[in-house]
Amino acid sequence: MKPSSFLRPHAASAVLLLALLAGCGGGNAGAVHADALAPTPSVNTLATAQAAAAPGVLTVRAKGSLYAGVGPVMVVRVNQQVVGSVEVKNTADWADYPFSLPALRGGDQVDVVFTNDIAANGVDRNLHIASLSDGTTVLLPFTTGIIIDRGSGTAAFDGLDLLPGSSTLASNGALRLTWPSGPDSAASALPRRKEAARLLLQASFGPTPATVDALAASTDASWIAAQMALPATSDFVNAVQARYNLGDAYRPGGDQYDPSEMARAFWRTAPAAPDQLRKRTAFALHHIFMVSQVDANLWFHSRAYAHYLDLLDRHAFGNFRTLLEEMALSPAMGIYLSHLRNRKEDPSSNRMPDENFARELMQLFTIGLQELNPDGSPKLDSAGQPIETYRNADVMALAKVFTGFTWGFPDGQMTNDKFGWLDPTYTAAADQRVDLQRMKPLADQHSTAEKKLFTGKPWAVTLPAGSSAQADVKAALDTLFQHPNVGPFIGRQLIQQLVTSQPSAAYVGRVTAVFDNNGAGVRGDLGAVVRAILLDAEARTVPDPTSADGKLREPVLGLLHWMRTFGASSINGRYRMGWQLDPLGETPFRAPSVFGYFRPGHVPPTAAFAPRRATAPEFQILDENSVAAWANLAEAMGAGGLGWVDNTPEVPGDYSHLLRVLTNAGVRGLLDEIDVLLLGGRMSAGLRRTLTDAVVSVEEASTRSHLDRVRLAVFLTLASPEFRIQR
Repeated sequence: MKPSSFLRPHAASAVLLLALLAGCGGGNAGAVHADALAPTPSVNTLATAQAAAAPGVLTVRAKGSLYAGVGPVMVVRVNQQVVGSVEVKNTADWADYPFSLPALRGGDQVDVVFTNDIAANGVDRNLHIASLSDGTTVLLPFTTGIIIDRGSGTAAFDGLDLLPGSSTLASNGALRLTWPSGPDSAASALPRRKEAARLLLQASFGPTPATVDALAASTDASWIAAQMALPATSDFVNAVQARYNLGDAYRPGGDQYDPSEMARAFWRTAPAAPDQLRKRTAFALHHIFMVSQVDANLWFHSRAYAHYLDLLDRHAFGNFRTLLEEMALSPAMGIYLSHLRNRKEDPSSNRMPDENFARELMQLFTIGLQELNPDGSPKLDSAGQPIETYRNADVMALAKVFTGFTWGFPDGQMTNDKFGWLDPTYTAAADQRVDLQRMKPLADQHSTAEKKLFTGKPWAVTLPAGSSAQADVKAALDTLFQHPNVGPFIGRQLIQQLVTSQPSAAYVGRVTAVFDNNGAGVRGDLGAVVRAILLDAEARTVPDPTSADGKLREPVLGLLHWMRTFGASSINGRYRMGWQLDPLGETPFRAPSVFGYFRPGHVPPTAAFAPRRATAPEFQILDENSVAAWANLAEAMGAGGLGWVDNTPEVPGDYSHLLRVLTNAGVRGLLDEIDVLLLGGRMSAGLRRTLTDAVVSVEEASTRSHLDRVRLAVFLTLASPEFRIQR
């Protein structure tokens, strides 16, 4: 179904909420106060808030239909004692009617009685009730266990003419209910479920009811260990190969060839895979070791690109040195950064090796531009200026290291005259799958000149003349791996990806120490690094709402969270939802450049960030258009799903779990569960008030209206800054 009409009136509220987010200037939730998260309250909303603040007040939200200018009379009884009565004269909008009474206790009998029904000449006086609230518990009139006892006077309480609870009393009678008891076992389990959900926000693509309960029953360390023990799978290569197996028409050059299979595989596997921590870490590493399908040179090599993605997955918890070498010799990386077929220098023609990969290997993949202290702060020279990590001479020398490499054909098939043009053949009959092999050097094309790296630095090294390509690469990568910058440079980016945009120096320092030594004398243990990031006190401590801790979640992660939590998947396997995603500024595997979807050092030019040089990378792709686009996407997700095929969403969400919670546990239970699953237990009082008002504003008592309540609450939560900001 298309976005339901009941969502439309609330879309403006969502746009306002995200506009507030954009105005705050970054992933600093402290710049958005909790009360600013809700739309401007109406008089009725303010009445609710005031009533909620007073002990011993029952607020009935109601409206009526009049006869002869007189509204329905509503009488409230508690334990057979009348506590007040009122004529309900508002007819269009709901109004809140507070009744002072002793504090309600579990088991108290509450009756809301309609006493002056009349119908004549086609006009009918009725009483409509939206909700009852004591400021803590909110009950809808059709909650399980609530009944209508029809009759006048004592007949309204005789239990003889009964109907299920409803929002409309069309004749004299009483809406009768037993006030629920205090916090139950579900409520007592909430603190640990919130802790579990918050870890899952950082370490997976989103919580589900089952994973929250499983983690809540375990420990954080045990869950991480179990996740790291799950084997890697070749999801991307398998997906591309499945297409290739359909025949040559589906291979490069065929009329059915489609290099976007990786994106479909990503949307299919990321939300559903059991090895969530591995998948989430691999996606973080993709941000660092960027290869983008935007490069047209990769068009015909989708399986090579799939292999690059699978390598990130396979080595997510391995050693950084191994991953570094796999990335350096990946054909997809070689195509993207042009060191595949990189020729050695030729003085006679003034040809020099391509420097693209050499520069990015240092600047983006290992050591960065400035020498760092272990806590990530820049080292300064005697003049107080940052110290450069490398010079142009180092780039030129490193470029010579990566000369002579090409596709990994079997020995003897690659020759000097074929070096500049021979590509793999992808037809089924001739496919040698060389795109799944490391690049191999052709000796005659490799520079055998002496190569000096980091001259004058403590880690300087000279690669002697006459060295083989393999020896040069090993020595160069070993030198980079041992550089003291790697721990803080890579560790800080992984913290940014998983936990917070602006980690403290102490946090970075602790992670660097684990990178340098995992406790067993091993340097570069990524599994140990990820564990240290997630179990660090700064990651596990819930920050104060006014603190600067946290991060703006990139659009892809927000969408995957919704997909995983609500089991959304394509009904036809196509995931054709790009028209809804393009305005968000991020499309999986199509970053605009090697610098990624956004830069880790981005500082938003706003008062909240610029004066303190606080990084908030994801804000580089946040603007007015993407804010509005997210609100539209949130509406579509809340209304039913994304994409559109045969008059139905192609990627629908399943809200049956929340529907059961609403039916069995009422509004409070619904909002508690949304708080856990979508916000990791961080829902503010302002947002809870907004959601409560929205849920009780939906009339009727049908299953469809219950589903509308759930969808509306999900939509407004997804559209809120509290969802976009991970804390």
